[in-house]
Amino acid sequence: MKDDEGGRVSPVDLLLEYTDAATAARVRVRLGPSVVVSDVEAGVHRVRAGAVALGTQSPPDGVAGPDPGTPLAQWLRNLKTRVDGTALDGHSRSDWDLIAAEHLRVPYRDDIARQLLIHPDCPTDAALVLAAESPGDVTTGRQGTAFSAALDRRLLTARQFALEGRPAWRALGTVARHARAVHAEPRIAPLDRVLDEAARMLPGPDPAAWAWLAHHAPDYPGTFTELCADAASAAGPDRVGAGAPLAGADPHDRDTARVMAQRWGRMTPLGLLGRLPPKDAAAVLAVLPSDVRDVFRWVDEPLPGHLVLALMRNPELDARALVGRLIPDRKTAGVLLARHDRHINAALLFESSNPAIRYAAFVATRRDASPRVRLTAFDRSWLNAPYRDGCLEAVHGHHTALLRAVLRRRADDLGPAGVLRGLLSLWEAQGRGALLDPRLRSLLTHTPATRQARRWALGAPDGLARLRAETLRREQPDELVAAIRARPERAARHVPDSFWPAAAAAHEHDPLPRAALVLLARHSSCPAELLRAAADVDDRLAVELAAGSREHALAALARPLPPASRQARLGLCWFGNALADEVLSVGEFVELGHPAVRLLEALADLFGVFPDGHAEASAMIAEHVRATIAGDPEAWAVAVMLLPDFTGTVPELLATAAAAAST
Repeated sequence: MKDDEGGRVSPVDLLLEYTDAATAARVRVRLGPSVVVSDVEAGVHRVRAGAVALGTQSPPDGVAGPDPGTPLAQWLRNLKTRVDGTALDGHSRSDWDLIAAEHLRVPYRDDIARQLLIHPDCPTDAALVLAAESPGDVTTGRQGTAFSAALDRRLLTARQFALEGRPAWRALGTVARHARAVHAEPRIAPLDRVLDEAARMLPGPDPAAWAWLAHHAPDYPGTFTELCADAASAAGPDRVGAGAPLAGADPHDRDTARVMAQRWGRMTPLGLLGRLPPKDAAAVLAVLPSDVRDVFRWVDEPLPGHLVLALMRNPELDARALVGRLIPDRKTAGVLLARHDRHINAALLFESSNPAIRYAAFVATRRDASPRVRLTAFDRSWLNAPYRDGCLEAVHGHHTALLRAVLRRRADDLGPAGVLRGLLSLWEAQGRGALLDPRLRSLLTHTPATRQARRWALGAPDGLARLRAETLRREQPDELVAAIRARPERAARHVPDSFWPAAAAAHEHDPLPRAALVLLARHSSCPAELLRAAADVDDRLAVELAAGSREHALAALARPLPPASRQARLGLCWFGNALADEVLSVGEFVELGHPAVRLLEALADLFGVFPDGHAEASAMIAEHVRATIAGDPEAWAVAVMLLPDFTGTVPELLATAAAAAST
C-alpha cells in the first residue's frame, strides 16, 4: 500500500504489522481496493521503511531531476533543486556513497537531506550521514527535519545515530537539539537517555584526553564511539596533534563567540559532562586545562545546575553568563541566591520565569535585608522597560525607580495587595514624602481602597504602621483569592505558602476561574488538588503534567490519546517521557491507551527513540493477537474495518474482532 504525499502510513499498515505477510495479503484481498484507498486518506503517521514516499513535488520552475551531464552533488546543491520521489530512481549504491561523502564534506540543506532520506532506496549507512544536520541550516517546518525523517522511516534509531552517525559531533549535536530545542523547553526523555549514555563514554579526569577532544571533536570524521576511543588511547607527550587552535585568536574579539559556535554547533563536551553525576563532573572540571575550558565557554548551551555551580568556583569565569546558560531548577536557584551577588541575582531575574525566585531577588534589595543586594543601574534600567513581567515583584524591594514604574504601569496586574505593598516599600525606602508624588495620586484614581489607605496613612501620626497593617490585611490568603477571582492574571505572581490551603478550600467551595487555575499550576509549590483541578480544565496542562507524575499519567490514559501532530518534536507527546522515565509502564500504556489507532501510531513514533519500549509493547500486542484472532483472515478483516472509528483499546479491538468473526 502506498503512502500519500505527506508521508503518512495508513491505519491498515499499522495494524497488519502484527501479523505475517501471507495473512496480511489475504486480508487486503478480502477488504478490496476501496477500503485500502479510504484507509490511506485516513492515515496520519509518517513514512516507514519500504514505503513509497513521494516527498515534495518540484515547482514548475524547479530543477526536475539531475541532468546527465551535471554531477549529482552539484545538482543537489542547486538552490532550485527539489528532490521528488523519482529524481534518484535508478541510481546505484555508489551514487548513494557519493551523496553521503559530499554531505560529510559540506552538508546539504536540511530539506534536501530530508527528501533523500525518505527516498525508498536510501541505505542505512547513507542515512547515518545524511541525518546529521548542519548547525546553521535546520528546517523545522511542517514536514520535520532530516533526523526525524530517518526515525520515521525506521532507517535508524536515535541511539544508533548518536553512537554511529558521522561526523560524530554533528550527529550528536543533532540528537541534542531535538532533545531540548531551547534552554527552557521540556526535554524529550528518551533522547536524554541516549545523551546520558554518550556522556558516560567521555574520558575521565585526564587533562590530555580532554585537550585532544577540544582539538579534534568538531572536525572528527568518524563516529562518536571512535572519537571517545581515540581520545582515551592517544598516548605520549604529543597527544594534542595538529588541529584547530584551542581558543579564538583573541578572547576579547567579538567574533570569537560566533566562530566557536560555528565550529561546535549546539553542544560541546562540557554540555555532555553535565549529564554525569556531580562528583564525576567535578573531578573532570578540577583538572580541565584553562585553554580547553575557554573553548567551551563560548558556546551558548544549556547546563545543569550542578555543573554551573562547579564552574562558578573558578573566579575567572563570568558568573552572570553562566547563570544565563542554567537549566532552571529551584534548588540551584536557592544556592545562587544565597551567594548574595548582585550580578547573579540580576541574571536570575532576566532568565527565570519563577515568581518565587523573582520575589527572593527583589526582597534582597530591601534596606533592612542582611546583606542587602542591590541591582546595578544597568539592570534596573533593563527591568524598567514597559510591561516587563520580571519587574512585578519589585514591589517587595527598595529600588524606588522600579517601584514607581511598576505602580504606574501594572497596577491592575498587582491588585490591591500589590499596590499597597509597593506604596509601603516606597515609604520605607524614601519616607512619607514619597507618597505625596502627584503621579501616584492619579494612579490611585481607579482604586478606591488603596487611595483611601494612602490618605489615612498620610493623615495619621502613625501612618507607616497603619499602611503596614492595611497591607498585611490585604495580603491575607482570603483577600488574595478574591483578588485572583477578580483578575485571574494575578495568579502568576508570587504568593505566600499560607495561600495554598485557602485557595484549595475556596476552589472546593466555588471553583476558581480556569485561567487562574492554569497559572497557579505553574507555581512549583502548587498543591496536588489544585494541579488536578487545573489539569481537568486545560488539556495542554494535563499533557505537561502527565509526563512527570504517575497520578497525572494514569489520568491522561483515561482520556483519548491526543492525535499525532507534525508540529510536535518527533511526533512524541507526554507518553514518550512518561515511559522513558518509568512513570508509566509499557504494559499500562498498551492495556489502557485508546483509541486503538492512536495507540498504534504512538508505538510507531516510539520505534526510533525508545526501541526497547517499542519491542516490549509489540510483544504484548502480538500475545493478544495469538490469544484472539491469530491467523484468521476474516477476524483480521473485521479488526481492520473497525480500527479507524474504534474508541477502545487495542486488546478490546482484537477481542471484538474475534467475537464478531466467530458468530
